[in-house]
Amino acid sequence: MIAVKVLILNRKSKLLKAGVGIGLVLAASLAGAPDGWAQNVQRIAAIVNDEVISGYDIEQRIALVIATTNLRDGPEVRRRLRNEVLRTLVDERLQVQEAKRFDIRVTDADLQRAYQFIATQNNVPPNQIDRLFASLAIPRKALEAQLEAEIAWSKLVRRRVAPNVRIGEDEVSEVLARLNSNAGQPEFRVSEIFLPVDSPEQADQVRQTAYRLLEQIRSGASFSAMARQFSRGSTAGRDGAVGWLQPGQISREFAAALGGMSNGEVSEPVRGAGGYYLLQLHERRQIMGSDPMQIQLALMRLLIPVPPGSDAGAKQNQRELAQTVRDSVRGCDEVMPIAKELQVEQAGDLGVLRLGEMPDKIRGAVEELEIGVFSEPIDLDEGYMLLMVCERVEPESNMPTREDIEESLLRSRVTMLAQRYLRDLRRDAIVELR
Repeated sequence: MIAVKVLILNRKSKLLKAGVGIGLVLAASLAGAPDGWAQNVQRIAAIVNDEVISGYDIEQRIALVIATTNLRDGPEVRRRLRNEVLRTLVDERLQVQEAKRFDIRVTDADLQRAYQFIATQNNVPPNQIDRLFASLAIPRKALEAQLEAEIAWSKLVRRRVAPNVRIGEDEVSEVLARLNSNAGQPEFRVSEIFLPVDSPEQADQVRQTAYRLLEQIRSGASFSAMARQFSRGSTAGRDGAVGWLQPGQISREFAAALGGMSNGEVSEPVRGAGGYYLLQLHERRQIMGSDPMQIQLALMRLLIPVPPGSDAGAKQNQRELAQTVRDSVRGCDEVMPIAKELQVEQAGDLGVLRLGEMPDKIRGAVEELEIGVFSEPIDLDEGYMLLMVCERVEPESNMPTREDIEESLLRSRVTMLAQRYLRDLRRDAIVELR
């Protein structure tokens, strides 16, 4: 399946609500543009191995980013985006050039599949996709250029990188053993924005870029959309979604950052393998931890009453009766017949309850109770209650299968090699910034 950074468009956009067309939006942008804007878009911004990136290319991509990330348009926002957008465009030119070197082409059918996917994700009929782009001020050529680069690079990685990756059974077994040893510890469902550091002298510049992206996210930009546009990892095509991370898979720096975060929060830039990361925490849970409070029990009850004002002897007699019923009745289908025989009114089905919903006294009585057996009598003001578990539904374990682990290892290995591939292309390229 072709991995593209699918654009999940902002359906709440003011442009969409107003039905503003792309021509009017561009006209308004030109009317409010600063002096020299026309000269700016015509100038050469960079040359990548003899291919030109123009100021117009940058402005069109900035417009695409703004339209798909919920950023508020304005001169300052555009200024802050310019460097990140230029770096993205340089990488895309390198990717397309390398794909062409191996005679890899992006066909019209490839693009149509990408547009079909975008339409599906946005609940739009395919024949209305152009109208959607226009209403959201999406520059079609800028989007097409981005998709072509993503599809070409995906094809290249599948042809040149993925076939050389093998995951051994011992590697899968090692991960399973680590998960077992970490049972009960927290794991985190995370998304990322990855910015590579290709050489030591770039580190400070990349860190500053990460802080600029963080500032934009905290100002309202969508994390997933920013990941699609600016992340250099393979997860960009999945909105930055990494999945579940466990101890042993992550560095001390990642563990420290995630350990202090709340669900939905975005971290400060974290230095990790190969560059800087912005991490968004979605949720946490225990490894292999089915949460016992999520166990669901189908219960029946029977109350042996103690009339108000009963003396100690009468209470003891009722308790002994409850104990006799507890010891002699087996199976949920026997509860109502014994209630009828004893002329007990308070008996019957309690429905399905989660352990976490039950009062402590009730939970303690049924938590480890066998199916079809009454609990010990529970002393209540109105009498002695017996509870029986008719069905127990355990929550699913979060333990991954061997196939899941193999796929995750394969994806991680391919991602790492693809990042190295692009790093080498950057190192060997002749790039002139103007």
